[in-house]
Amino acid sequence: MHIRTLLLFSVLVSVALAQIAGFGKSRCLCRRVRDKSGPPKNILDIQIYPPSPSCDTMEVVVSLKNGLQYCLDPRLQKVQDIISTLKSVRAQLKETSTPEP
Repeated sequence: MHIRTLLLFSVLVSVALAQIAGFGKSRCLCRRVRDKSGPPKNILDIQIYPPSPSCDTMEVVVSLKNGLQYCLDPRLQKVQDIISTLKSVRAQLKETSTPEP
């Protein structure tokens, strides 16, 4: 009977450790970041992921028209300018799309 209890306890501890923030491993999308982006005409999409419980850094993922993806360093001034521009465009789109009463 003690073996079953010990086995059950081991399984419960393993499951609990696996649930705790990736068990010490960061689950970020970006393993490496670039200092610069390519030509804007090749960019299809830019996705910004805020910090989360699974990844403690902001991530900026750029998708190109040829299907490739890369990450930009969100600490660079040029990337911060891109983020603020995207946020202002998004805010303008929200303002124009909300119906007036």
